[in-house]
Amino acid sequence: MGCQIEKLNRDEKARLNIAYGCDELGRLKSALVHTPGDELTLVNESNYKHWLYDEVPDISGYVEEHRSYQELLESNGVKVYELEDYVDENTDLIRKMPNLTFLHDTAVISRKGAILSKMRPPARENEEVVVKEALKNLGIPLLKEFNGGEGFFEGCLLLSKETVFVADTERHTYPFIREFISNILNEFNEVIYARIPKARRYMHPDTVFNRIREDLALAYLPAFEETCLFTEDSRERIDFKEFIQERGMEIIPVSNSEQSRLACSFVPLESGTIFHYDIALDQETRKKLASEGVEIIPFHPDAMRAGGGSLRCHTLRLCRRKN
Repeated sequence: MGCQIEKLNRDEKARLNIAYGCDELGRLKSALVHTPGDELTLVNESNYKHWLYDEVPDISGYVEEHRSYQELLESNGVKVYELEDYVDENTDLIRKMPNLTFLHDTAVISRKGAILSKMRPPARENEEVVVKEALKNLGIPLLKEFNGGEGFFEGCLLLSKETVFVADTERHTYPFIREFISNILNEFNEVIYARIPKARRYMHPDTVFNRIREDLALAYLPAFEETCLFTEDSRERIDFKEFIQERGMEIIPVSNSEQSRLACSFVPLESGTIFHYDIALDQETRKKLASEGVEIIPFHPDAMRAGGGSLRCHTLRLCRRKN
């Protein structure tokens, strides 16, 4: 009888209907995280590069830091959902996925539903399967996923209810990008496409561009080799910096060194306030941000740096609201 009661409680807990959507840069209300566990034991001295790690992780240190980050989110009013609490059918997969803690890469949550990634094999293969189940159990519908085909697509950025930004990185294949743009223009008015170098340091769109406010962003502009604006009826080349400035957004450029320290990959708590690694930005950039009234909530990483991920990488933002 006890087991039956526990099962009933589990089912009740795992079926929610939460608010969702991060199209606008409002205050962060909720996020999904995955506290890493036994899957990190798969990473060792002989295979850490295969698993896309920079070094073998200190597991206890990683878990401790990750929990500290969760506490930081919660202390700032963010509701934190733990991935494993909303996964039943695919729990066995979790133990095979040492990169699953980087949940940001697996999906983007709009008010119309989740845009699910297709993760690059072999190191990140099928992570989206686990995340899809969790999102379903949280009550977040699916807006876009990739069905079949040889390729991968690890994420995009929502700049507004009308605009999506996608970067052609080493974690994207161009046929999947073409498919994505064609389909997503049924839901959004325009897509900004940027071709950037196929290198690990530029693995995802947020490694080269990220908004702090609707009128302020950080960017590493040398990475933008070609930029195009797609709408339902047109395609035109654009100068990214000029285009963004014409839309009323100032770009503060980051240096080569800062970009390699994930300067652009932070988590906005709300417009003008960000969670960020305390090692990511140079003093000059900090001064520029301070002059703009930007508040940085710092977090110091040690063990969490083993996989090359930022705080943003560890955070699948579920819901933002302006009021």
